[in-house]
This record gives sequence, structure tokens and C-alpha cells, in this order.
Amino acid sequence: MGARGLRRLVAIALAGVVLMVSCEGSGAGQVELGASGGQHRSGPLPRLHAVRGARPGVFDEQGRQVVLRGVNLNGLAEYARNNPTLDPTIPITDRTWRQIADEGFNVVRLLVSWSRVEPQRGAYDEDYIASIRAAVRAAASRGLYTVVDMHQDAWGPHVATPDGIECPPGREPSNGWDGAPEWATPSPDAFDSCRPADGEAKPGSELVTEAWDRFYRDTDGVQTAFADMWEHLVAALGRHSGIAGYDILNEPGLGRGELSPGPLADLPALGELYDRAIGAIRRGEADANIPARPIFFEHTAVGNPPPAGFSDDPGLVFAPHVYGGSIVDFITVDLNWDLVLAGYARWGTSIWVGEYGWWSDPATQPDLVGRVERFAVREDGGPGPGAGAVRAPFVAAGSAWWQWNNGCGDPHQITNRGAPAPPEIRQYRVTRCVDGAAEDAGVVPGWRTILTRPAVRFAPGWISELTSDGDPAGLTVQAVDATPGTDLELWAPGEERPVVAGTGIARVDARRVGRGWQITARVCTASYTVSLGAPSPGSAEDPPRRCRR
Repeated sequence: MGARGLRRLVAIALAGVVLMVSCEGSGAGQVELGASGGQHRSGPLPRLHAVRGARPGVFDEQGRQVVLRGVNLNGLAEYARNNPTLDPTIPITDRTWRQIADEGFNVVRLLVSWSRVEPQRGAYDEDYIASIRAAVRAAASRGLYTVVDMHQDAWGPHVATPDGIECPPGREPSNGWDGAPEWATPSPDAFDSCRPADGEAKPGSELVTEAWDRFYRDTDGVQTAFADMWEHLVAALGRHSGIAGYDILNEPGLGRGELSPGPLADLPALGELYDRAIGAIRRGEADANIPARPIFFEHTAVGNPPPAGFSDDPGLVFAPHVYGGSIVDFITVDLNWDLVLAGYARWGTSIWVGEYGWWSDPATQPDLVGRVERFAVREDGGPGPGAGAVRAPFVAAGSAWWQWNNGCGDPHQITNRGAPAPPEIRQYRVTRCVDGAAEDAGVVPGWRTILTRPAVRFAPGWISELTSDGDPAGLTVQAVDATPGTDLELWAPGEERPVVAGTGIARVDARRVGRGWQITARVCTASYTVSLGAPSPGSAEDPPRRCRR
């Protein structure tokens, strides 16, 4: 996620992101809103895979379309300590997983760091990898999938300007970030590490440009090592079905010359990097006898995509970062989504928004609530804002809000070395920094209603249309080409048991979990509809207990 000073760069990126049966109703006791109502899921999570082509998406072993909606979580990432008295991250505990699941989310984008996986060249930190495995297991025990995100910002932790360096006029000392290990980073004594003194927190320096240039050219085998690291990590993480997939590399940067093409131009070297990493990931899966999982990919931080034919791997998902109307406030949310929907088809993939978010107080800036609501409408396949606008095909595989919480010493907050912690940080949850210590102050209420709106989790067949609203909580789904006898699973927030209606469904069950309800229904026909909240016209308000032939 770009810091405040990355707005101009991210702006460019965002502009480029271009059977025969009719269909058991059962009640469930009500509990106090906010109480944890029960186990989110018994048994292992279904394994996921991705599909490209005319009907792209993420699917489970039964062929059900899966929507992954959740948050980014950075507790396992290694960030530079730009103020040594402040912790950059907040530890992940069992309470963390329970709270995320209780909100109704079903995925985390778990940030991990190359600098921790491979602190010394060719020597992997198996204890750190074990901590990733443990996080995957803990998340899955709460019904949460994990997207393993190899995160970086401005290359890595070791790009700060050394002490004693005096930057020339118009430039200032850089701070460290996260990502690559020190051995893969050019020496800050050999390259200018100062950044422009114009508020740009990243990337900004010749040192960072040199690091990316060497990476794309595989100078000293740095890219080879990155691919080898992915192969080792994937095999070491093993077969756990809770892993939803892998995000190859967060917001890659640019090098020099042909490695720094014009705005929005294809970057062939990025495609080559991705193709090499994809091959390494698939080898790691083969080494450990793991079925192929989804692989997520992005543009560069400044909007350069990989070429259309960069990989023929069938399991890819495009994962743009959508910050229109947020840190890029001159691009609206709708324009950003228009560009995303116009661009993804070149790869024949579905869309999973790896990052989006707003970090001001919606109580004092109510217009931001409208922007988040527009994001939700467009994520659900809703029309643009113009008169006569039509709904888009439902292709999104979900999204992850940036982010769950934030440590007081995160480089996104401490952009100058030694700077004090801000008094308060707003992500999905509010962190208050009191005498340098992070104190949780709860969820931002303005975001909860929208982000935890009713949602599809597993849908047999192909979703042809979906609408959802958080206030009042309602959802309508239409789907086709389903396999009769498979189960639909939905999420609905709130204390009261939702009214479930529909056609082509039966054996409805609603079970209280966390702050809402897990709803399942047996799909009886190839085409079906379902609604939560007020019944939709023509629907049966009380679906039967069993499919009738």
C-alpha cells in the first residue's frame, strides 16, 4: 500500500488497471449482537483453484464459485524500525483470528517478507516458515483462507540513508521499508540513497532504482534466488487446504532504460519475472504433491502491466490495488473500477482486489462512506454512476481491505527516522499510540456496515447477477449451470435471523456465528435464485426441506 507520498505514482497505476426439481427451513436461536455465536466451520476448508477463460474465477473442489472477502494482515512482515522505540507491527494472536472471522470475513492477505524467509543467501529460516504455517492453520480453524503475499515497499528494509550522509539541496535522507533481504540490496554506501524532499516517502532514491534494475536483469542471480525462495517456501508450507494461493510480489518497482517504460506501457521484464516465479511455485507444489493453487499477480507500483501473453498457467488471478477516491483522490472509485474492468480481460482472469482502503475518520468525513459504498457496488458487479449505466458481469473473486490494524512504528506512519508515533491510526481497526505502545480502540464503525455486508462464500454454478447492501442487510443472487445437490453458502451480518427466500433451493439452515449468520442451502436446479432480507418478486419465502423431483 502506498504511503501518502506515493499518491502520484499510484495514480498512474490506477489509471492503467484497466436439474428438475423445485426447491428445509430451520430456525436458529438469537444471541446478543457481537457475541461469538459458535464455530465458524467444522472440518477442513475446501481446496481452491483458479480458472481463466470465458468464466474466470476462483472455485472449490465441487466447482462452486468462491468469493474471498477480507483484510490485509501484516503481523508477520519485517519492516524497518525507523524509530527504534516503536514496534512496526502488532502481534497476531488467536484473538486476532477470532475477531476477523467474527466480522464475517473469510480471507486474510497475509504479508510475509523475503528478508525473513531468506535472511542469508540460500539459507532459509525454517522457524519463520513454521510461523507462516501456524498462521495458516490458526486462520483456517476460524474458517479463514490465507493468501500468502510476498510483500515489499520500496524494495526492502535496508534502503535507508546511512548515518553521516548529508543529502544535497532538494533531497533528504530515506527511511527503510520492507521486502528484500540485505544481501539482495545494493550497498547504500555505493549508490545515492537520498530521496526527493517533496514529501515522497518512497521509492525516490537511486539506490532503490538500482535494486530493481538488478532484480529484473538478474544481476548476481538475485531474481534466480527470489524464484528459488518461492519454490522452497511453497513446498515447505505444504498441502494445507487453508492456503487460498500466493501473491507473487507486492507493487513491483522499476529499473532503468527499457525497465522503466512510459506510463501504463507493458513491462516485458515483469512478465518474465512473473513467469519464472509461477514456474517456481508450481515446482514447489509438485515437490510436495500439492494441487495447483491460485496465483495472484499485479501491475508495477506505477501501473505497468505484464504483457497479455506473459504466462499460459491456467490458475492465475489479476489482483489490482484499487485506490481511486482514496490516496488517489482525483480518480473516482467508479473510474478506477471502469479501468480495472476494461483491462483484466487481456489475461482472461478473474479479479481479486488485493488492496483498497480509506484511513480517515468517516464520522468527520462522511463523503468517504459514499466512496466505500461505491466500491462495494462495483465489486458486486453493480453499474457505474451514469444514467443508463448497466451492470457489469460478475467476475470479481473478492477483495482485501488495507488493512486490519497497524503498529505505531510502521514505515507508512514513521516516514522519517526517529519521528514520533501519531496519536491514532485508522485502518479497519483503530490503533491508539500511547507512550509509544499500540492500544486497540475497536473497529471503525463506518467501515463495518459496508465491508461486512451480506456475501456469497460458495456458490454452485456461475453467478450471473449479485446485489448486496449492508444497511439494511440484504442480498440477491442469481446463478446458472449449477450441479444439483451441491450446497450454497452465504454470510449475513446482524443479530436477527435473516429471511431466506429463493427458487431452486431447499434445506435452508442459518447458524449464528460471530456477528452474523452462516447460511447454507441445497441447490436443486441448474438455475436458482436466493435472497436474504426482503423476499424478491416471485421467490418462495419458505423453501422446502428437500428438493422435490
